[in-house]
Amino acid sequence: MAALTTEAVKAAAREIGFDLVGVAACHRLEATAPPASRPSGVSGQMRSLVVVGKRILGGLMAARHLGTKQFWGGRALKRLDEMACRLADWIERRGGAAMVVSSLALDFAGRGPEDVTPAGQGSLLLRLGAVAAGLGTLGLNTMLLTPEFGPRLHLGGVLTDQALEPGKPLGGELCLGLAECGRCAAICPEDAIPRRAPTAAPIAEVRGLDCAACAKSAQPYGPAVFTAHLARVFAAPPGEDLWKAIKTRLTGEMWQEMLMVKEGAFTGCADCVQVCPVGADYVRYAATAHRTRDFPDGVPCTVRDGIVEVALVGPQVRRKV
Repeated sequence: MAALTTEAVKAAAREIGFDLVGVAACHRLEATAPPASRPSGVSGQMRSLVVVGKRILGGLMAARHLGTKQFWGGRALKRLDEMACRLADWIERRGGAAMVVSSLALDFAGRGPEDVTPAGQGSLLLRLGAVAAGLGTLGLNTMLLTPEFGPRLHLGGVLTDQALEPGKPLGGELCLGLAECGRCAAICPEDAIPRRAPTAAPIAEVRGLDCAACAKSAQPYGPAVFTAHLARVFAAPPGEDLWKAIKTRLTGEMWQEMLMVKEGAFTGCADCVQVCPVGADYVRYAATAHRTRDFPDGVPCTVRDGIVEVALVGPQVRRKV
C-alpha cells in the first residue's frame, strides 16, 4: 500500500470538518518540547503529529452566561475529539497506525490541569505542535494565535507512525506584544499574564503565564476546587453541620459540571481569547457592544525608562454597566 501523503491527510481532515490542519514531525517536538509534553510520553513509535483545529462559534464568544459558555464549549470539545477519532480511523484504514491526542486528557503523573490553561484551548503539546506545523505562533499568554481565527479555536491531534511531510513555522510573531497591544494582560481577572517588560524585548522573552492563577478562573470548578470542597465536607462534624456543608450551591454546580459540562470544565474564562485582536475573524467582534466596553479608551499603559507597563483593567463585561 502506498504511503500516506500530507496532502491526502489534510484533505481528509477538511472533509471531516476541521477548519485548520497541519503536520509536525515528532522528532522535532522531542527536541523542543518540555519533557512532560513530548510525543514520546504518549507513544515512542509515532513519527508525525497531525494538529487539527475547530473554530469557536461566534455566538459562543458573545455569551455572557458562564454556564452556557462552559456547556457549549464542552460540547464543541467533545465533538472535536470525535472528529479526531474519525481522522485516526481514516489513517488506519489506509495502512497507518494512529491514535488521538485529546486537547484535555491529562496524565496526572507528569502533568496537571494547568497544562490546558488558558481557556482549555489545547494542551501544550498540541500548541507547540501547531506552531511547528506553521498554523500560528504563541501569544503573550502562551495561547496559540492563528492568522485566520486568532486564539478563537480549540485544538486536537492525531499521532501516526506515518512519516508525513511536516509544515514550516511562520516567519514572524503574530502577537503584537505589550507596547502595541497588551489587551490580554490588561483584562485578565487573575493578573496571570505579564504586564511589564522592556520595550525592546522580543515576545519570546516576555511570554509567560501564571498557570495556577489562570486556573482559578479558567477552571472555576476544576480539580483544585473539587478537592477543596470535599475536604470541607469531610471535615464537617456529623449532623446538621455536615448537611449544611453538602447542601450548597457549589455542590450543585460541581454536580452539573460533572454531569453535563464535562469537557467544558476547563473553559470557564475566555477573556483573553475574546479581546485578542489577532485573526481575520476579529473584525466581526470588535465593533459589538460586548467588545467595545472592554477598552473604551484603549489599553492604559505607561512607558518610562525603556519599560512598558500595562495597567490591570479586568474584564468589563463582568461588571455592571
